Amino acid sequence: MDTGFALLLIAALVLSVVFSLLQQRTYSRATKRLGTSFIGVKDHFLVSGRGKHFLRGAIVLLVIDASTTRIVAAEAMVGSTVLARFKPRPELIGDLDTATLRTKEKMMTAAVDYATKQYWVTYKRNVAAAARK
Repeated sequence: MDTGFALLLIAALVLSVVFSLLQQRTYSRATKRLGTSFIGVKDHFLVSGRGKHFLRGAIVLLVIDASTTRIVAAEAMVGSTVLARFKPRPELIGDLDTATLRTKEKMMTAAVDYATKQYWVTYKRNVAAAARK
């Protein structure tokens, strides 16, 4: 095996790790930003969902008011590279039950559906914990 080819493979691996870390940092900052903007507000849940595909994907962050089951804040990262960033998605704000109908992209629909399921799991867990107290 040629040493140049081996170096190329190692460089590709290192770049993959660096880009993964950058994307994770983007996600972490977005969740922190949304979480701190609703700190102290009662009955609000921050959930995330993802829609994966071979070439493109989507990650959505939703803040849901449990008393009305309405989405009060939504951001999404849609794209195929690490250069994708979270952007506000005002079309998702509204009733949680119809949020998947308001999306236009296939991966966004899958991400919103996943986040909705995450909300109901989290909500049921918190209601059960509150009942035990």
